[in-house]
Amino acid sequence: MRRNRIIIKILMICIIILGIIAVILGVILAGRYLYNAGTDSKREETTTEVTIETTTEITETTTEETTEEVTTEEITEASPEDAESEEDVTAPVLLVFNSEPQIKQWESFDVHKYIGYADDWDPTPDFRVDGEVDTSTLGTYPLKITITDEAGNVTETDMTVNVVTEVTQAQPRPSIEFTDFVNDYKTGSTEVGIDVSRWQGSIDFNQVKEAGCEFVIIRVGGYDDGEVYVDSNYYSNIRNAKAAGLKVGIYYHAEERSVEEVKENVSWLMGVLDGEELDFPIAYDWEDFANFESYEISLHDINDIYETFYNEITSHGYDAMLYSSKNFLQVLWSNENNTPVWLAHYIDRTDYTGDYIMWQKGNTGRIAGISGYVDFNVLYTE
Repeated sequence: MRRNRIIIKILMICIIILGIIAVILGVILAGRYLYNAGTDSKREETTTEVTIETTTEITETTTEETTEEVTTEEITEASPEDAESEEDVTAPVLLVFNSEPQIKQWESFDVHKYIGYADDWDPTPDFRVDGEVDTSTLGTYPLKITITDEAGNVTETDMTVNVVTEVTQAQPRPSIEFTDFVNDYKTGSTEVGIDVSRWQGSIDFNQVKEAGCEFVIIRVGGYDDGEVYVDSNYYSNIRNAKAAGLKVGIYYHAEERSVEEVKENVSWLMGVLDGEELDFPIAYDWEDFANFESYEISLHDINDIYETFYNEITSHGYDAMLYSSKNFLQVLWSNENNTPVWLAHYIDRTDYTGDYIMWQKGNTGRIAGISGYVDFNVLYTE
């Protein structure tokens, strides 16, 4: 009997112990459950925050990258005419082209001596020549020229090279006497004048004035092969022309390939002028179009270069104008700010329809006071 009681007590103690263990285990499991539930909730919140931030970064990055691509595309390919489509559809243009050049037998042939080209936005369009020229053998050699810009626009043209024993010399233009020039072009709304450089040598401006000349445009110097220079006759020309009572202007011979070069050279030019009073805008004369592709600039670039020149000149209190021929005014210069233009067109009556304030009529003029040829110009005063 006593033994049974002992066994019952032992069983009750065991049950109590098991109950206590069960309670402890329950508490532990409940704690872990609550902990895991809280952790999962935090993980969900953290994941949501990270997802939102990551999505925002991708969206912002994508927007910025898209903006850069659009901006780059506009700068490198979209022409002013194609602004709405933002697509370059304009093929390269021929600036200078001799379709049937002659070359003397045994002399080396370089196709770039007979062609100058440019693209509106591509500074280095692809240039390909199909065909061969054998200068050791007299004859005719056909060439196929293909110029392709980076947008895939193509210009094709044919050149026929003639290898000859003697190259035919071009016939010189007839000379023009200043008295005849005055009779033909001097009116109540025009003035007649000349432009000169060191090539005219020593000039007697008193005789020039007495011949009826009213103004002279003088080369101040320029930029050639990466160096600025002052025309060797500039100082004597401007001093003597003013002393003779002529109206005076200057032109600047240009070969810049960047706006940075223009800014530096205008600063130099202001030092040369040193406040000199002028009666006309300073003319910008960029005309190495036969070698244009060697400058590795686009038509967009060259127009930026001129606009920079104009802005820099006017910031110093002078005015500026663009000098160019009819052909290049039509195919190269945009002159978006409608700055004054000095037109070169060697013809009796120009048919250029753009705006211009001065017309260079020819370069074979004869006038008292100058021993050789000189350029004749008409200024429109109205």
